[in-house]
Parts: sequence; C-alpha cells; structure tokens
Amino acid sequence: NPHPDEKLSDETLSQIAKEYMEALGYGNQPYIVFKHNDIAREHIHIVSLRINGEGKKINDKFEKRRSKQITDVLERKYGLIPSSKVRDNVETKTPKVNIDRGNIKEQVASILRMVLKHYCFCSLGELNAILSAYKLAVEEVKTEFRGRKYNGLVYLPTDGKGNKAGTPIHASDIGRGVGYTAVQNRMQKSKQAVKPLVPTIIGKVLQTMRTSPKTEEELRQRLEVQGLRVVIRKNESGRMYGVTFIDDKEGIALNGSRLGKGYAANVFNTYFSNPTHNPFLDETLYGCPSVHLEQSATVQSLRQNTEEGDNIVNELIEDMANGSFLPMGNDDWKEVAWQRKLRRQNKVNLKRRKR
Repeated sequence: NPHPDEKLSDETLSQIAKEYMEALGYGNQPYIVFKHNDIAREHIHIVSLRINGEGKKINDKFEKRRSKQITDVLERKYGLIPSSKVRDNVETKTPKVNIDRGNIKEQVASILRMVLKHYCFCSLGELNAILSAYKLAVEEVKTEFRGRKYNGLVYLPTDGKGNKAGTPIHASDIGRGVGYTAVQNRMQKSKQAVKPLVPTIIGKVLQTMRTSPKTEEELRQRLEVQGLRVVIRKNESGRMYGVTFIDDKEGIALNGSRLGKGYAANVFNTYFSNPTHNPFLDETLYGCPSVHLEQSATVQSLRQNTEEGDNIVNELIEDMANGSFLPMGNDDWKEVAWQRKLRRQNKVNLKRRKR
C-alpha cells in the first residue's frame, strides 16, 4: 500500500508482488495481482492458495510478522517512503467528499475505512460529528423483508453545513466493515477504549470554558489550542441540542453529556445565551470534573440500598467508583434513542443465544 506520493508503474508493482510472494513462501503458487484505487492512493491485492500442488498446507506461522518484515525490506530496496513514517500523516490527509470529482462511492469508502479504524465513538451522534469534517453523514434505516425486520445504515454526502448534497449510499453497496453490525461493534469496543481519556477531555473543556469565551466561534478557536475540535448541533429554532468534543490526534469523540451533566448541550446553550454568568467558574460545581461528583453521590445512594449478593448492582457500583461508568445526558434525543435500541437488541440477541 504505497504512499500517495509514490507513482509506481504496473511493471514495478508486479515485480514487487513477485518478490513478496517468493519471500513469504508462495512463489510456486498460482496467484493474481490486482491493482486497486478505491482509496486516495493506488495499492495492490494478491489472491493465492494456501494448499500446494501436493495437497499440503503452506506454513503460515507468524505470517503477519514475516509479511511486515518483507515489506520493510522491499521498501528499502525500491527506495519507497517507509509506511511506518507516513501512516498517521496519510490518515490526517484524508480528503473531504467532493461531488464534482465523481466516484462518490469510492470517496465515501476511503473516508469510512479511515474513520472506523482511527476513531473511537460510542453513538451515531458522535460518529456523525466526526464525519461532518469530511462532508459526510450517516443515518439509520429500518426495513422489513418477508416478515423480518432489518436495521441498516446509509451514508450521505453533505455540503459541509449538514445539508444533504448527494444520493444516499447504502452501507451494503460500499462493502464489509461499514454496515450496521460493524458500526455497532465498534461502538461497543469504544466504550472501554475512551474511559482513560475522559478525564483529560474534561480538563481541557473546563480550562477553556474558564476563559469565558463570549461566542461559539471563540470556543472553537480556544479548544483548538487545546487540541480539541467541537461540533455543535442545533434545532430549527437555533437551540443547541448536542455538543461533541473530538480529539483527532487520539482518535476519540465524546458528547458533552457523556462527560457529565455539567457539560451537556443545555448547559452550553444557557451559557451562550448569557455569557456574563459563567457556571464553569463555580468551584463548588466544577472544583473537580462533574462526572466524578455525580458518580460519588450515586454510589453512596446505591450502597445504602443494595443487598449483599446482588452481583449486578455491585458490579455497577464498582464500575462507577472506578470511574468506568460514563453517565449519559439527554441533550441529544437521537443519541438516547439509539442507545436504548442497542440495549434492546443486545437483550434479544442474548435470549436467542440461550435458546
């Protein structure tokens, strides 16, 4: 997968593929080399067989490690830009969707693969906040076929302001790894991955808000200094109903409500309606991250009413005490509905497995 600045001929790519297959132990196998350009840079795929002419399986021990060692050698031999030095740079240079360029599906596929690999998010609202930077949005769709209900996702090119600017593309038309199940799995895994970073995000937001920015634009600019990007969602009347903080370097997106009630959209909406009163300067409320204040009170209440032996509640208490439970505000009704649906679906799947 060469760097975008590398312009290799078909002959060179074929020779590299040949040497790669020989070094990996597949040199005597039949194989096909296919040049692919569904992302921002051309690359090759190689399809072969694991069974040799004698019907025996080719040794594949430590194949991933050996493959990386071989590509490193080939990069040096052909004077290519080392992949280890350009991976992060390539991700940050992912272009926005451009309707005029054509090949919309390929553009969308390239962006989604980068986003789903690099970012952690726990809701569709947070994913949409990330995608907005690339002029892209995602929506959930429901359908029914032969009496069975199915959930799916469609991706929509936008004009950069959230307005639809192209024909929706079904996830199934893009390929594996970007559909409903894949995104749901990514959200579940992200819940664990984001926990260590939550206090850092809270600290940056709190520090910024204590500078008393008078406008949303000032908030954006000051958060950028902290290495954060903020996406604000408003309804038709102009009321703020969602705010998401994104750390592009760490690859994390967190709704304000996920940081605690003190960072929910309605708090920012009230503040910007009257910037002269800044609740973030109140040490009794924000002396430490509000998420921990809320957890302490809830933990104490639960402990008083929990009978010994109730494992489920005890696990919940321990999670909250350790800071691993993330409270969820109700500032984004779409996000809340999505989370509720995930919980219902998980219960259904659990019952099916028990059967």
